[in-house]
Amino acid sequence: MQAVRLAGAVAWVALAGASAAPRLEAQVATSASACAGETARELHAAAQRSWRELDESIARYSALIRQRMAVRLRAPLRDRIIYRSETAVRSFWQREHEAVTQVLGMRSAYPGRETAVRSDEFDWLDELPFEEPFEPGGDYLFFGMMSPYPVAHPLAPGSDSLYRFGTGDTLTLSLPGGERLRAIRLDVSARQADPRRISGALWIEPESGALVRAVYRLSRTFDAMRDDPEVRREEEGGAFRFVPGLLRPWTFDLSLVAVDYSFWEHRAWLPRRMRIEAHLRAGILNFPVSMETWYEIESVTLKDEKNPAQVAADLGTEASPLEHVHFGSREEALSFVARILGEGEGVAYESTSSRLDGKRLIAPVERELVAVSPVLPPPIWQETAGFLSEDEVERIRRLLNTITVGAEVATAAITWGWGGHDLLRYNRVEGPAVGVRAEFALPRGFRARASGFLGIADLGPKARLDLVRSSLLRSVQLSAFHELRSTDSRAGHLGLGNSLNALLWGRDGGQYYRARGASLAWRPPPLARASYSFSVYAERQSAAANATSFSVLHAFDSDWDFPANLVADTADEWGAELWLAPLWGHDPGASRLDAELFVRAALWRTPDGGGDPTFYQQASARITAVLPVAGDGWRGWRMALEGAVGTTWGDAPAQRSWFLGGRRTLRGYPPSVRKGLSYLRGRIEVARTYELASLIAFGDAGWAGEGDGFEVNGLLYGAGVGGSFLDGLIRLDLSRGLTGSEGQFRVEAYLDAPL
Repeated sequence: MQAVRLAGAVAWVALAGASAAPRLEAQVATSASACAGETARELHAAAQRSWRELDESIARYSALIRQRMAVRLRAPLRDRIIYRSETAVRSFWQREHEAVTQVLGMRSAYPGRETAVRSDEFDWLDELPFEEPFEPGGDYLFFGMMSPYPVAHPLAPGSDSLYRFGTGDTLTLSLPGGERLRAIRLDVSARQADPRRISGALWIEPESGALVRAVYRLSRTFDAMRDDPEVRREEEGGAFRFVPGLLRPWTFDLSLVAVDYSFWEHRAWLPRRMRIEAHLRAGILNFPVSMETWYEIESVTLKDEKNPAQVAADLGTEASPLEHVHFGSREEALSFVARILGEGEGVAYESTSSRLDGKRLIAPVERELVAVSPVLPPPIWQETAGFLSEDEVERIRRLLNTITVGAEVATAAITWGWGGHDLLRYNRVEGPAVGVRAEFALPRGFRARASGFLGIADLGPKARLDLVRSSLLRSVQLSAFHELRSTDSRAGHLGLGNSLNALLWGRDGGQYYRARGASLAWRPPPLARASYSFSVYAERQSAAANATSFSVLHAFDSDWDFPANLVADTADEWGAELWLAPLWGHDPGASRLDAELFVRAALWRTPDGGGDPTFYQQASARITAVLPVAGDGWRGWRMALEGAVGTTWGDAPAQRSWFLGGRRTLRGYPPSVRKGLSYLRGRIEVARTYELASLIAFGDAGWAGEGDGFEVNGLLYGAGVGGSFLDGLIRLDLSRGLTGSEGQFRVEAYLDAPL
């Protein structure tokens, strides 16, 4: 009885809402030329008929809906989670009425939230990320919603002129009654790579044409300045001329969408789960976004289903009379619903609304209860029942990678100087250097890139040509180059940070040499975290001397000069390199472990030396552990421990030495204070963490030299204090070298620290 009263109240209080409009376009036969076989054509036609028909069979349903999401800021060392949320609601949906949503649980974290919670203006419901439940009759490809992005629908009339269709494996679903339901995979491939077309696979039940499962992605990344006419006109008019290349281009990529449906009690297709992965990018700022939704359907009423009185009449019995309740206002009805729900769950509920969008909700009177609800899902980086596992997501990526995409329209983009994020630099070899880059889209997913630099001090032109083939799984790059290179290619010595240090303060942390040759490299796809690299190469290396002595701090000191650059050996070298960077742990308040492993094997000889080449091998390893000591979440005490070691077997060129000194390896000392064919170092940090910032004390120790020449007395020690913002994203250190004559007081600002 209570359930009947509740359903009646929900039906009365809901307002008429928008539903998906019928697809009234005339049926057009799918072109045979667009399909790889008759099966694909028939399957597409059945799916198209089902898509055109507005499903009105479901009158109402209720479901427990769990949703979780995270937004990350990508950095070389690790991603920072800048937003996360977990939500659990119960939705009561009824056709031609507005859904009523009961808030069961809600948990979120982002910088500044704890401060907001302590303010009088904070309302938990304003943070609720849940919008609306699944709309039966809506577009099943987009989980019952309107398309979140304007794409050409693969089932719309005329879609055969935009897509090609093929068939794949068969999916067999086992139903509770023992029956089996078959769904056939329909592969969808865009004829031309375009950000408004998708590429993926749809599993279609062949008799009804119902969509059982879909996985897809955009066939090409959306670039606002290229693909949005209004933005393009503004750029051509000079509206963005003061936007630095660091913050351009602006791109969006929908890299994975997976939707699943279940045949509820053999009566209706209703949602089961959905996962979305996307990337937003503004120049060097890369924001991976992931979201998952899981539906537990609790009850369904079909449009032609008999009511209790009709069922009783068929059985020759008398049904219990329904209780009719009349309400004087919408608010009174919602309050009634809230009271009924509270009686059933032992929690006091009230009718309320969000100030942000005016959405009517039923929520606990004690708002804090939503954060500890037992029905909340774990964070999105933890596997749990109901959601896709990492193995399943990886299989989806591999499937999407096999579905070909048509050629991209040939384009060329040219940037130089201020317009590129890495086309201006300053160092003691080149002085100020200006670069230019041209990128070309080629057939079959290839991209060509040509770049060049000219240093004002050394007047030495540098050039690089890259041919890149990227997929969802990997990126392969063939390169030819004549360039200036740092001995530590991952330290960013040719980037903005070191360039500013060299120009303003006269602190150039790099050791440079020249290289010309060719290489072939395998890396993760462009949107993924840089977790590995393997390359083979053949190149000639030679020395590069200082060519400038200018820095702003020492502009009027005629006796000052940069420290001398490394005297590199002239060498012809060919070899292979492997770099791995695994990471364990994503929760910013929990333990985290990350590591690096680097291996190089190479042959080299001097160009005019004759004789057999010299073989050498190198290996290094680093491991960093971040451990919570006290407190909870982003507030408390944490400790970071780091150790690293590297060595060389055989006789290697001078430019293959290991260098210690500076913020990355040994604070309190200038860069390259020690060098050798072997090294070891360690550091410890203790941080008092707050929501937005941390205060840190640290100590470093390190040694470098010949492998058999290590002595404890040769260790250098440094210590200091520092502060960081956004979990180490921005870091400022004050350090002092404690041993040796080279120890200094040093202030250093940098990005992407462990704490």
